[in-house]
Amino acid sequence: MKEHGNNEPGAREERKFDPAKAERLEDPERQRFLPHARIADLLELSGDETVVDYGAGTGAVAVALAERLTGGRVFAVEENPQMARLLQEKLASGRDSRVRPLVIEDNQVPLPDGSADRVLAVNLLHEVVGETALDEMHRLLSDSGFLLVVDWSSEVEREQGPPAHIALSPEQGRAMLEEAGFHVESVPEVGFPYHFALLARKGR
Repeated sequence: MKEHGNNEPGAREERKFDPAKAERLEDPERQRFLPHARIADLLELSGDETVVDYGAGTGAVAVALAERLTGGRVFAVEENPQMARLLQEKLASGRDSRVRPLVIEDNQVPLPDGSADRVLAVNLLHEVVGETALDEMHRLLSDSGFLLVVDWSSEVEREQGPPAHIALSPEQGRAMLEEAGFHVESVPEVGFPYHFALLARKGR
């Protein structure tokens, strides 16, 4: 995968979400500009899908998605040890048995090839520049499924989220996905003031 930014160790750490700010992911105010319901709508869930929430953080989105499922389930994938602990604590409280946490290393998800009907990456794409995460998402995705990427846009003025030099433009996001072998579609009228959304299907 070609790099779309500085991939030096310090730059990689700068791109990653700070676990000390994990409470922001649960802040109800976040629903104003990044509502879970709209994300679920974009995934077009019928109820029986297997969904992989890649970079699930504290699991706020994963739990919301599970409410749309009747026979399906959500795998909440997280690599940061601190975030993974918060995720596991939330799910251990029994909030929803349809959500299963998966703690990973080196973008190795313990699920079979093509096992996901939907893969979701929220605020993750700018964090995985130069990594193998998109290759793993491509492996996990079924031929009939799709990946939904929702990420902070570098083209929008905002006080929330990463600085513009770390965030991506929609064009940069599209290029990353295409380099990983996806066919990419823009999502018109996405409904998020600070984010772009891209829908990607397997291309190889």
